[in-house]
Amino acid sequence: MARTPRRRPARSGVPGAARRPSTTRPAGRGSARPRTRSGPTTREAQQRRAVMTTRRWVVLGSLMLLLGVMLVPTGKSWYDQRQRLGELNEQVAAQEANVEDLERQRDLWGTDEYVEAQARKRLKFVKPGERTYTVIDPEADSPEVDPETGAVTAPATQPWYEQVASSVAAADDPTSAQ
Repeated sequence: MARTPRRRPARSGVPGAARRPSTTRPAGRGSARPRTRSGPTTREAQQRRAVMTTRRWVVLGSLMLLLGVMLVPTGKSWYDQRQRLGELNEQVAAQEANVEDLERQRDLWGTDEYVEAQARKRLKFVKPGERTYTVIDPEADSPEVDPETGAVTAPATQPWYEQVASSVAAADDPTSAQ
């Protein structure tokens, strides 16, 4: 169903005056007069564009905020996992070094010479016919006074109450170095 354009009188000062045909006609419309813009004025269009731009920025900001809320915990867990992975790699490296040391010790304990040397050193073993001597320092029984700090070191062979008594005696001695 084709619409026929409605004719309006020309807007001249004289009512009923005939209109002049326009030399520029819109193609395919069949209308004698050019179309006028029935949309909003320029100021309204600017306001509408400003509102649309503001809405776009609000939507974009909301999407960015949502994206941030979703990605921040994921990023934090990734960072924590990387830290933990670094710590575990260091722990593995330390354990590998410990394993190498233990393997070296195992190889040493497999030799008779090392076992014999350790038995002589740690357990004070001797071969038949050998004699062992242990030298005991006679000065080790008296309390020692550290000349720098004035601290008294009692021998570990004394009971605790004798160590306290010797400490008090050394503290009361005016001739001791302080």
